[in-house]
Amino acid sequence: MCALVEVSPPEKPAQDVSAEEFAQEMRVKITAGQVDLSGEEGVEFFDQVEFRYGDRSISAESATYDRVEQTIEVRGTVLYTDSDVTVYGEEAEVDTENEEIRFTGAGFDIPQRPARGSAETIRIRSDQTIALSTVIFTTCPADRTDWELMAAEVELDVEKGFGTARGVKVEFKGVPILYTPYMTFPIDDRRKSGLLTPKFSKRDRTGLDISAPYYLNLAPNYDMTLEPRYMSERGVQLNTEFRYLLPRSDGRLSLEYLPDDSDTNDSRSYLTYNHETMLDQGWRVVVSLADVSDDAYFEDLGDSQAVASQTHLDRYLDIGYRAPTWSLLARFQGYQTIDPAIAADDRPYDRVPQILFNGQWSGDLFKFESSNELVQFDRDVGATGWRLDSTEEVSISLARPGMFLTPALALRQTNYWLDDATPGGRDTFSRTLPIASIDAGLIFERAPEQNRTWTQTIEPRVLYVHVPFEDQSDIPIFDTIEPDFNLVQLFRKYQYLGADRIADSEQLSLGITARLIDSRSGRETVTATLGQTRYFGTQRVSLPNSPPNNANVSDYIAEVSIYMSEAWKLDVDYQWNSETNTTARMETSLRFTPQEDRYAGFSYRYREGLLDQGSVSLVWPVGQSWRVIAHYSYSFLEEEPLDSFLGWEYEACCWRLRLIGRRYISRRTGESDSSISVQLQLRGFSDDGSSPEELLDRGILGYRSLGNTL
Repeated sequence: MCALVEVSPPEKPAQDVSAEEFAQEMRVKITAGQVDLSGEEGVEFFDQVEFRYGDRSISAESATYDRVEQTIEVRGTVLYTDSDVTVYGEEAEVDTENEEIRFTGAGFDIPQRPARGSAETIRIRSDQTIALSTVIFTTCPADRTDWELMAAEVELDVEKGFGTARGVKVEFKGVPILYTPYMTFPIDDRRKSGLLTPKFSKRDRTGLDISAPYYLNLAPNYDMTLEPRYMSERGVQLNTEFRYLLPRSDGRLSLEYLPDDSDTNDSRSYLTYNHETMLDQGWRVVVSLADVSDDAYFEDLGDSQAVASQTHLDRYLDIGYRAPTWSLLARFQGYQTIDPAIAADDRPYDRVPQILFNGQWSGDLFKFESSNELVQFDRDVGATGWRLDSTEEVSISLARPGMFLTPALALRQTNYWLDDATPGGRDTFSRTLPIASIDAGLIFERAPEQNRTWTQTIEPRVLYVHVPFEDQSDIPIFDTIEPDFNLVQLFRKYQYLGADRIADSEQLSLGITARLIDSRSGRETVTATLGQTRYFGTQRVSLPNSPPNNANVSDYIAEVSIYMSEAWKLDVDYQWNSETNTTARMETSLRFTPQEDRYAGFSYRYREGLLDQGSVSLVWPVGQSWRVIAHYSYSFLEEEPLDSFLGWEYEACCWRLRLIGRRYISRRTGESDSSISVQLQLRGFSDDGSSPEELLDRGILGYRSLGNTL
């Protein structure tokens, strides 16, 4: 059997007890087959004796009570039990005056952990502490003792949930892997300061890479992790993380510091700070800060393509208020650009500040929506200044079962006050646009017939939008982009994201959605949507260096999601260019999850002229103890792998071994890095470490982490 038995402590009575009842409960109760009271110096107990004091008990074959010394000598298969620990041996002595029990040549179990061990001597005190000498400790079952902690002295504080050991040696499979003169370790699930799982790896850019994190449980509401990191090609780095939790706030401060990089001869650092405070009456404060010492920090010291490919670090302070019908947000936001290839005039603007006010008030028929933004854009290069953008919309909601009709009229007013306008150019702009729209949809439902469990729906939808033309060619571009064309964009009223360009349009968006719903579970087994936009005029407004849209129709957009069974799911997003009869964009994923601990997936991404990538991923047990975790992604455009790793994991009753090999693109220039890492986790002695599944979370479209049971 591959587990220790876990035992829960007895439940305490829910009701209060009187002082007299409590005193009666705390008296020593003695049960014995025979009692000899003839001795002048003591009392003899024979034929199975038990002493019970509250929830504690000690039993043996015989015992002798010494009236003079106030001690009890217990002999023959001695067993001590309480709610936290069980101790057994051949002999024990109970010191009633000092409330202490001393065992020699004894073993012990901590059922709630579960853990077990043996010691030359064991002393159990009334203050819930246990002192042991010449100790062997493990969380492995008796028939499979794969690892052991051996110590000259151990002190277990059951009430506080941790142990202290001196003269420590740890053996795994009979091989010594750790020596230390002093250490502490947890004996239950409470947080405890101590060494976490070390990380061993070998990377091309860092050489031999060893991290030994140490956790500091400073207080119930704040803690710290110190992680020295040795890199043979770089030097010694110290990573620090501090977390805190207050009645209305929580936060995290992290610092990675390398005082002297052996390769660059520079000090390097990465600082992040995140904080959130929930104030009274709907107020909220959020802070997110980040700073890195140099542009190549993540490429040199990072461990994944996602980390190395960062181009900007976001920094902001949000002060917000939310009421039932309106909200207010003040934001101060800036960026650190860490990609030197990005030109100064292409870098994002700072918003110092950005003030957003949004409200929505609804009646039985009419609805009024107000969206307002005041923002100052600042940057070292290009035009800067203030922008005020306000949209006030009135709509009529005509809804009945199976249909809706929402005509709306809006007025969008935008004003600019520029500080660094083009020489000879204007420094103020004003734009006023009336916008009309009609949004309508129907839902046709076919209820399940007799002996059938499927409900089928057909849901056509149309959106008509009219935006008149106004020349905007002299207005600077602060934050406006053209997003990907998808189903969300299909039913938006504006072509661009951002207020610097409002495209003129008279268009009709058409879409139809079909659903097949399992009436028993409510799951949408099949969902399919097809849509297109038709344009009734020539567009004249566009972004700089981009031609206006002169097409009569947009691309076709299609999305399909199919649950082929409980285990199989297929998702397809597709964009078809109807003018060139070519594929403009496609994303496909096929996932197979027959059980919670099994996953196999394939995904494919394509964007015409920009992206052509495929990936396969696998998380699968092999036998009862082995598990393989693998991922491989390939760019058909560059004809080279992007990211690949293979992880083997062996899990026994009381330990786990992980071996992970990886190769990934580590620089923006396309250069790759290789690494191999090893993790050994001893249950009850070290933490779970970082799972190789965390790599999948960043690399698999639609992947979710699987359960971790060790």
